[in-house]
Amino acid sequence: MRVVVWNVANQSRAFGALEILGPDIALLNEASPPSTASGIWRSATEGRDAGRRPWSVAILSTHPIKEITDARPSWRQVQRRVPFACSRPGSWIAASLEIAPAKQVTAVALYGLLDEFSDASVHRSLSELSPVLDDPRYRHRVLLGGDLNTWTGWPAHEAFLTCDLNVLQRFEALGLVDCLARMRPAGRLEGCTCTFGDACTHTRTRRDPRRPDIPYQTDYLWASSALAARLVSCQALAYDDWFSISDHAPIVAEFDLS
Repeated sequence: MRVVVWNVANQSRAFGALEILGPDIALLNEASPPSTASGIWRSATEGRDAGRRPWSVAILSTHPIKEITDARPSWRQVQRRVPFACSRPGSWIAASLEIAPAKQVTAVALYGLLDEFSDASVHRSLSELSPVLDDPRYRHRVLLGGDLNTWTGWPAHEAFLTCDLNVLQRFEALGLVDCLARMRPAGRLEGCTCTFGDACTHTRTRRDPRRPDIPYQTDYLWASSALAARLVSCQALAYDDWFSISDHAPIVAEFDLS
């Protein structure tokens, strides 16, 4: 199973490039898919700042796909009666996909919408999304990916560093595995500005035209332990050809579900 995570920067030509990658599942940000695409998305994204963005998260797939609207958390085997809904439509979306008979995957496309500070934005979405990680109908094979607008290469004195580290720790607390970090070679990313030394786990996923020499990572693919155990490869295509389409590189991962 091939999975692609990509912030396509609302570029229509990105969808032709996406076909080249041939994903079984694509988790997209800042996307306005063509009407012929097979998947789910919104016509726009609505922030808490009353702003309306002309793009959305999207989940595209070659497999049967159904939006999840009924995930529920439980406490001591009692299901909580809370709605499973996105308070900022277009900032996240969840779907169930039938990859093969009796093989269901839960896919979540998440965007760190900057209608507020990025850590608050992602925390808000994770609170809303957490039922899919608890509901037994959906929690076993989960993929969650997107541009979090979260960066842990800040200087040590910068308050954003603690906040953004806390965001990533929350994914881990929910039982999710960072696929890029798991598959990258050990050692420091060349040119990385983080304070972690040889413990650096960054992979470049973004080229900021204002600071092209800094290898930013703001994009991630997370997987539940059952899927992470079947991860074969995961890399970011941080090359000029892809950065000519978007300022974000596609993340491409392969899982062996045979």
